Amino acid sequence: MSASFVNLLPMAIVAFGAMVCIATEPFVADKNKQKVLPWVASAFLVFSAISFVFVKVDAAPLFGFFEMGALRMVLSLAVLLCAFLGIGGLQVTLAREKYPAGEPYGLALLATVGVLIMVQSVDFIPLFVGMELAAYPIYGLVGLRRKDRNANEATFKYFVTGAVFSVVFLYGMSLIYGATGTTHFGGKVLAGRELLYSAGVLLSSFALLFKAGAAPIHFWVADVYSGASVAVTGFMAAVVKVGALAALGALWMRSGVEKLAPVMIVVAILSIVIGSLSGIAQKSIRRIIAFSAVMNAGFMVLGLVSKDLSAMYYFLVTYALGSAGALAAISAFSGKNDEKENLDDIRGQGRRRPLEGIAAVVCLASLAGLPPLSGFLAKFVLFSGVVSSGFVALAAFGFVFSIVAIYYYLRVAISIFAPAEKTDDAKNESALSSSTYFLLRLGVTVTSIALVCLALMPILFQVKTF
Repeated sequence: MSASFVNLLPMAIVAFGAMVCIATEPFVADKNKQKVLPWVASAFLVFSAISFVFVKVDAAPLFGFFEMGALRMVLSLAVLLCAFLGIGGLQVTLAREKYPAGEPYGLALLATVGVLIMVQSVDFIPLFVGMELAAYPIYGLVGLRRKDRNANEATFKYFVTGAVFSVVFLYGMSLIYGATGTTHFGGKVLAGRELLYSAGVLLSSFALLFKAGAAPIHFWVADVYSGASVAVTGFMAAVVKVGALAALGALWMRSGVEKLAPVMIVVAILSIVIGSLSGIAQKSIRRIIAFSAVMNAGFMVLGLVSKDLSAMYYFLVTYALGSAGALAAISAFSGKNDEKENLDDIRGQGRRRPLEGIAAVVCLASLAGLPPLSGFLAKFVLFSGVVSSGFVALAAFGFVFSIVAIYYYLRVAISIFAPAEKTDDAKNESALSSSTYFLLRLGVTVTSIALVCLALMPILFQVKTF
């Protein structure tokens, strides 16, 4: 087996795991589906992570479609950890609601495969396949609660807008093919077709920015995040954003269209302003994380403009782990149908479940950029890169709004451990065995440790090519 094919092993393992979960689901008794299938799905994620031992970094591209560099490997491992968190959160959520089916675990693995394809893609054809493979399972995950009006509305909005921007991406791809004669990223532009090429790159970039939840195409984010379950929201906020921004970074760095930089600066400014200010007024944690996703997309676009992908992807990984970890931990005490995920409802829940509470606070502190966690160093490195690229005012602007955003992260952290009156909320959860929480607790513990360790190992991201 050649080195290039070996690099497909991690995604092949996850894909096989998805098929196993879907194929065995009808043969598992309803009462055991939330006990067996999450472990099966998690096992394949662990096997996939272990398989990176055999991956050959910087091997020859496979048919010009896929590449595996150091940054891509780190991003892929982050995707697998966020997927593990999503599986743990889904298990607790579905077991608490006595959900009679087990297809969500297979859907989560399929979406993970799609994102892994996006991370490795250097060609528009596999990138589009990965985008769609990631999108369709998530439509199903958002609409798991079939009788929930908010879930149905969120699924409809996400599907319709996703379909529209898939068309936008394809149109941009066709323009790039017409200008270069190839679907590879960074193809040589034919004489006289520079404008056609720039238009194609712009359309394709906006389709990926839609997936990342950046403004002004962020209108779906809050409604979709609040319509999905807390566990699914964490999965979406982390995994999908990693795939979209990894692909956008590869496309942007290889396209060589510096003339589009002002457009990206406008996108970054709008995203930061809208995300940071809109989140202040929210009480729903899912909506807070939704506007956090918009704001952080703006920060990462700043890294794109500065052409420092190492800083951008360092920030992306810390954000993905922080958001997925925080929401996975909060899903443990968000109540049936996530009816208790508002700031007032989670007061004191960290005292009842200290492990999940502490993990949530660690993840939120990283998102806020507080030392000594990796979120602090990620923002410092990102803004330093923007300054060194000559965008001093832009870096100062982002820094000011990052301080404003700290307020609503700390609101959630304070609520988790704030004193609260005794209630009978534990009755429904007492029926769940401790093993039901094991995967979630393992995931949030590993994530919390990772957010500390990444602050000590930023050298992992010091790669200037992608």
